[in-house]
Amino acid sequence: VLSYLTMSSSYTPVSLISRMVRSNAESFAKGLTLSAQYRIEQLNALKLLIAENIESIVIAEQQDMLKRARPEIEIIECQMVTQEIDQLIKNLHNYMAPQSVAEASVMGKGELLYCPRGNTLIIGPWNFPLNLVLVPLAGAIAAGCTAIVKPSEVSENVSRLLEKLLPLYLDSRCYKVVHGGVAETSALLKEKFDLIFFTGGPAVGKIIATAAAKHLTPCILELGGKNPVVVDDFIDLDKVAKTVVQERYALNCGQVCAAPEYVLVSEKRQGALIDAFKREIGEKFGKNPQESPLLCRLKNKKHWERLKNVLDENKQFVVYGGGSDADDLYIEPSIVANADLSTPIMKDEVFGPILTVVPVKDIESDAIKIIQTLPKPLFMAVFSEDDKFVNAMVTRTDSGGLSVNTASSHFVVPGFPFGGTGNSGMGRYHHKYTFEAFSHQKPVLYAKI
Repeated sequence: VLSYLTMSSSYTPVSLISRMVRSNAESFAKGLTLSAQYRIEQLNALKLLIAENIESIVIAEQQDMLKRARPEIEIIECQMVTQEIDQLIKNLHNYMAPQSVAEASVMGKGELLYCPRGNTLIIGPWNFPLNLVLVPLAGAIAAGCTAIVKPSEVSENVSRLLEKLLPLYLDSRCYKVVHGGVAETSALLKEKFDLIFFTGGPAVGKIIATAAAKHLTPCILELGGKNPVVVDDFIDLDKVAKTVVQERYALNCGQVCAAPEYVLVSEKRQGALIDAFKREIGEKFGKNPQESPLLCRLKNKKHWERLKNVLDENKQFVVYGGGSDADDLYIEPSIVANADLSTPIMKDEVFGPILTVVPVKDIESDAIKIIQTLPKPLFMAVFSEDDKFVNAMVTRTDSGGLSVNTASSHFVVPGFPFGGTGNSGMGRYHHKYTFEAFSHQKPVLYAKI
């Protein structure tokens, strides 16, 4: 286990950042990252970084997020990243192979080549600080790019751990870590990159896109959103409650960009659905959820205060939970009922253990209207066994992804690309799509002389 006493607590000097970016760009220009052999060597090294440091990763994550469950860390932050790397290694030669274009035969030969974007910047969030940095990094390596990684300074211990580990495993001529906050990120954004990959909220996403526009740098923005759940008039409510409670409360205490934010249900079923949620919360977390090992804590005092304000602003609508403990960074699993678009909680993404229930008169037409009115979400869930109802939701609403009869998002399915649309982001990644995200598909025409 790495000793944190040996790690520097200081940020990367801003004066060094321009030199780091320039060094990476020079390494890319020399062609160091282009061969399949090099890419596979670096991917295997990244895989080894995880395998040899699981205990250090768990310690750092639990220091950054109080009471975060070890199995959650091992699965999401270690196993899922390793699976992504394995898929890239297994398929890399196929991904890199030129694709023939038959239509070019009249002039000669035509091919489509996946070429690396170049020198890239990866900026990560604090909620899954390892997965959401290392999966994009694996894609950058597989595509043949160089990369500077900027982990979230809010996850201080994970960021410092990456700063220490990456140079021990990866080629430091091509892959570097910048540890820091606003000043360091601002310095990075002044530099010219060939692609910026950012995971975070829409507000910061706009800042990233604005800075990138000055250099005409393409961006992949993996953002969040006000994710809806639509419950029809006939589905089993206990089954709905089971999966929604897991994704809203148990997984990282709701601090997940693809977690359900609000539930649309007919007025006549609101009470029964809330009762089902209450039963499931009680069964999952016990009589005193604060003592449950399945509930981690909020990220920090600032995040706790924000969510406490959400509860205070909506206190007349809170029908379950509402408790809090500032010293423990704890917010009780809570339900806000009888909400509508004018209710304060519907303005912004909650990003915590508070679920909103919005009753409507006609579940199909009213749900579609509300979802169309709000900014496009990252994720949407529909609970129904009626094909016509499901089809209406699929075709008349827009979201990054949609799941039917589960609140688990497309994030967990290996064959799906993950990404948002509109306010919830642009671009996509995971497995083959991560390789494509860091590549430019270049047409090459070999004409007959």
